[in-house]
Amino acid sequence: MQTLNLEQLKATTLAGGVTGITLRGDGAAFVVSVQTQRDEAILVTSRKQPRRFADPRKALQVLRSTGWNECHIDATQWRPEDSALEKTARPDRSIALKAAHEAADYDRWFRAKAQKALDGLADGSNRVLSDDEVAARRADLQAKVLAMQTKASA
Repeated sequence: MQTLNLEQLKATTLAGGVTGITLRGDGAAFVVSVQTQRDEAILVTSRKQPRRFADPRKALQVLRSTGWNECHIDATQWRPEDSALEKTARPDRSIALKAAHEAADYDRWFRAKAQKALDGLADGSNRVLSDDEVAARRADLQAKVLAMQTKASA
């Protein structure tokens, strides 16, 4: 059986090589089966895996974007009750989403802190430090850090 990615399906459709499309039930999802003038093909992802649609409406939207407005639906092997069994864990996405959430929290915290400082300057509750005061505070902080490092390595 042949495989087609989305771009190939568009090109084949424009060239008149597609004779029919069927959404075939496969467990809890649907796969797109493409009948061409020579053979049958399956719509695949960029990783050459069959593209699976849990929602047939999404499959129809994708097919419409390729210029195809008609298809058959074969629900013989469709088992929507299997959807919980087919869910695959995506720890990579979980880690990325948690990191994005933490970054958003930090960004919110930082912006609130900066706004509070600016508001304090505006109402007089904060003051602008001179260059000498900043240098003195920096030197004091560096001395404290150095003392902690020395103590920890001893």
